[in-house]
Amino acid sequence: MNATLKPVFLGPEEGPTQYAPGGDRIITKLISTQTGGFEWIETDVNPGGGPPLHVHDREDEVFYVLEGEISFWICEQGDRTGKTGKRFVARKGAIVFGSRGTAHAFKNCSQVPARMLVMANPGANFEAFFAKIGAPDAGGNPPSQQVLIERTMKHASEFGITVLGPNPL
Repeated sequence: MNATLKPVFLGPEEGPTQYAPGGDRIITKLISTQTGGFEWIETDVNPGGGPPLHVHDREDEVFYVLEGEISFWICEQGDRTGKTGKRFVARKGAIVFGSRGTAHAFKNCSQVPARMLVMANPGANFEAFFAKIGAPDAGGNPPSQQVLIERTMKHASEFGITVLGPNPL
């Protein structure tokens, strides 16, 4: 038990909001300094939303579907081409684990919004990446998709993320 960590309570829709390529809205629920290491985010994925095929070299990810249906493309460990990918459809209550070094993508291929919790471990790098690419503008508006893509391509390698290509789903 870590006595230096404090209890945290956030209600629905509470927490800093950022955005990701594909139009996903991210609400940060817990950051690494609050948990002793991992970050926990809530992600809204609209129809057609989801990131490009990519690899994280610094963190593992866990995806837990809260609402809707999200398709995942998960490759064999070490495949940085995306060719060994397999499609999985995750519905409410499903969990998907992707260890660092695993090429992956997800997409909402349905006609209704979906929502999931995502845990990144360790979280500090993930937090810094989304702060750099996905912060809203001064008026609270999300960055355009073009800006998100440009920021992602410019900064991904700084954070141990390799974009392998478009979303294959």
